Amino acid sequence: MAIVWAVVLALGLAAETSASRAVAPMIPPDCPRAESARWPIDRVAGAERYATAACAARAAYPLPTVGAVLLARGDDAGGWADALAGTVLARAADGPILLTDPVRLPDVTAAELRRLMPRSVLVLGGPSAVSDTVVAAVAAAVPTATVERVHGPDRYATAARVSARAGASGTAFVVNGFRPADALVAGAPAARQGAALLLVGPDGVPGVTAQALQGLEGVVIVGGYGVVSEATEQELARLVGADRVRRVSGGNRAETAASAARAFPAAGQVFLASDHGLVDAIGAGWSAARPGGGPVLYAERDRPGRGTDRWLRLGGLGPATPLRLVGGAAVLSPELVAALEQRYDEAAAGGPVPQLRAMWAHLFDDSLKSRPGIDAMLDAAAAANLNTVIVEVARRHDAYYRSAVLPRTSDPALPADLDVLDRLLTAARDRGLAVHAWVPALPAYHGVYAGRRLPLWEAHGPSSADPWVSVTADGSSGTFFDPGVPAVQDHVVAVFGELAERYPVDAVHVDYLRYESREWGYHPRSLQRFQEATGRGDRPAPDDAQWGAWRRQQTRDLAARIAEAVHAANPAVGVTVAGSTIGAAPASPTSYTDTRTWWDVFQAWPDWLADGLVDAVFPMNYFREHDAAQRAWFDGWVAFEQRLDADCSAARGRNCVIAVGQGAWLNRPLDSLAQHAQALQATDGAVVFSYQQNAASAPFDALLADLPASLYADPAPVPPLR
Repeated sequence: MAIVWAVVLALGLAAETSASRAVAPMIPPDCPRAESARWPIDRVAGAERYATAACAARAAYPLPTVGAVLLARGDDAGGWADALAGTVLARAADGPILLTDPVRLPDVTAAELRRLMPRSVLVLGGPSAVSDTVVAAVAAAVPTATVERVHGPDRYATAARVSARAGASGTAFVVNGFRPADALVAGAPAARQGAALLLVGPDGVPGVTAQALQGLEGVVIVGGYGVVSEATEQELARLVGADRVRRVSGGNRAETAASAARAFPAAGQVFLASDHGLVDAIGAGWSAARPGGGPVLYAERDRPGRGTDRWLRLGGLGPATPLRLVGGAAVLSPELVAALEQRYDEAAAGGPVPQLRAMWAHLFDDSLKSRPGIDAMLDAAAAANLNTVIVEVARRHDAYYRSAVLPRTSDPALPADLDVLDRLLTAARDRGLAVHAWVPALPAYHGVYAGRRLPLWEAHGPSSADPWVSVTADGSSGTFFDPGVPAVQDHVVAVFGELAERYPVDAVHVDYLRYESREWGYHPRSLQRFQEATGRGDRPAPDDAQWGAWRRQQTRDLAARIAEAVHAANPAVGVTVAGSTIGAAPASPTSYTDTRTWWDVFQAWPDWLADGLVDAVFPMNYFREHDAAQRAWFDGWVAFEQRLDADCSAARGRNCVIAVGQGAWLNRPLDSLAQHAQALQATDGAVVFSYQQNAASAPFDALLADLPASLYADPAPVPPLR
């Protein structure tokens, strides 16, 4: 018997040698092949898809030491659903995925099977996916291996059985079974976690997938609402629990891949596949799932593409990070390699220069009141190459998040189970965006609440037993809470302190920390405190200098207390302020006291910044570029802010962050771009007001499209706030 086996082994080795010679032109001998003399970039590729898959196997397993090989259909008609599901099993079995034609075993695949000499071959899919003829050819190619099918009656069942065979547990990654791009990037993080990779359809959750979810701890949906609908998400939530479903997505397949890379970081080799030659990404997926593997990203033919470029250049790529192209030069060209070398050069030099690029997004329409709406806003920010979103999370002291300080909003447009801030933070992190939680500090009422409950207004409005609202000298009531009232300060401080304590925001953003005008502030408690502090017994006039200084001190004290509470709750959280810029600008830093911001609304934000009470200011330079007077105001304020930035930074020994707020709703896109360019040249960045605003003659979304085509062509990290 030993002689017989020796003969069989000799014949097998001879056949392997012969086959290797026959396919030598299909698989380059240097597989993988170095692509750069300066940086760790290589390539896995063959003459066609089957050869590329075989090359990926040879690169991962240079010695024939695998216990199992997975074999799946590789033609376009099948959509590669079985191969995609196989990534989790490939990791568990410690073997590669090879591809086959449905009715014929490619020579290059047969040769790689003979080289690997696995103990078993797991064929993914039924006879309609991989024919019995192919299975017989596999058995002939590796007669010592057991050949077994892992399949179900359809792609959903096959995926469920593949994950079960892998022993998957804990979490399920869920993707659209007919949209392979997202599945290709979901496989590696799922496999690394020992999770299942399950499929849903365009119209919901198949029964076999629902059954496979039983007993699992949670679901990660990979893909946007265009591929896995909100209805499907809700169905998954009913199956596993609403708080156990998260979605990882982006504005397109490349952005989704980058989101997955951020959501499930793996410090290892980066795999780059073509955003059109998706079949090659199969080899990238299972290879990335192996020890030492990192994310799978998509590139355009000649350049990384915006989503991938942002990931590479904003911390994803280091000088020592190995990067592997999967696919030939026809889909991932030498020009792409040259662009990647530039990214390594940049990383070695310290990365891109920081610049704050932000936009405000408010709650006065329904954009942020649904999960798809939140994602759409974030996708727009990422596509514009912004790096920060300043998102309103309370309108008039009514929380759109979970709060023990503010009552839940009565807004009927907000779903009862949606915490806007919580949902926003996770999705923004996935897209590489910083989040500032924006709350108007003192405004307490707005007409949108007519006929609806606003609990803080009911408790402390002008008709309440304990009014906090500011009043005029003649006793007329306003809609702002009075910052001279101690209870108001305590309440506002608690709002921002809670945000920093409960949510991992990058900053809290304080808006309307000012008086309505110098006519206001005559709350009885404020007057009493002023008289006690000054020894005066009269009712001061609105333009009384001492009265103005006292009110200015109240806004300063409140700014300082907010910062103290926020930094005590979480020292990493910044405090940013919307700075008032009303009318004509100061002629010089010393003439700031002549501005309406100083003498009319009592918000001395330049002093707050210079004295270190706040971490950044976004002056609201909302002026029309096409109006000569207002253009002069814009120019003057920017010049003032530039001088202030320089003087403040020199005095403090670190950067004082100022980013100009730009009123896009007042300007045509070309005028907005001009104001942006001026702001970027003078200060640390620019902030657009706002995501929702449209000018009648030119929609704001035109500006969003224009920014990455001009001023924001390259990504930039956020300047440090703390």
